[in-house]
Amino acid sequence: MYRIPDDDRLERAIRTVLKKEGHIRSQAEMTAHVLKELRKEDEEYRVSGGRIRRVAIERNILRVDIDYNMQDDRSMPDVCPVCGYPMSTVSNSTLDGRESDIGRQCTRCPYQTGPKRRTPGRYTFSKGGHAKDGMAAAERAAMMREASKLMRKAASMVESATKGTEYERRGKGCAKSIERTVSSKKDTNGLNNIVKDMTAGVPETPRGTADIRNTKLKDI
Repeated sequence: MYRIPDDDRLERAIRTVLKKEGHIRSQAEMTAHVLKELRKEDEEYRVSGGRIRRVAIERNILRVDIDYNMQDDRSMPDVCPVCGYPMSTVSNSTLDGRESDIGRQCTRCPYQTGPKRRTPGRYTFSKGGHAKDGMAAAERAAMMREASKLMRKAASMVESATKGTEYERRGKGCAKSIERTVSSKKDTNGLNNIVKDMTAGVPETPRGTADIRNTKLKDI
């Protein structure tokens, strides 16, 4: 029989390990240290390296550096493989004025990928933190716009998946509900109104936000 530590207990163990070690050279080493610390309290504790990493990033406990492997796969993830947070689109303007997607960047941690997909190969951990807390209103609004795009894409997928089936009517109803959540001008909880409030008196696209223009991904 084994036990799973809650996030608060896990955070305490990670902080203790970082205080003792300072710098940890791999995910496996981090996992071993954290498990050793947890089992001082209960020998039955079990936790995966992935969960340790995600909790540490979510709570901005440490700094994580990533060594990448390159793949020919040109698909781009919508969810970060490092921490599980949504990915934002990195765009560039073409010569004819159109926008071209050139990559994805995590909205929480340092992970980013470009035309050739980059997969995490090795992690190193150290004291500090660089999660994207304390964002300006315009940065948050940019993330909301990205959420709107993804929700509209989801609505379209629901309609396509149910079209021609006995669930078509329900699928259309679901898609309409999603669209109302995104674009309603009456609902104060709708994304459209939240974005308007966020962007009142601030630039629409600040540097380093989820809607990055005319930038290049580092080391891609």
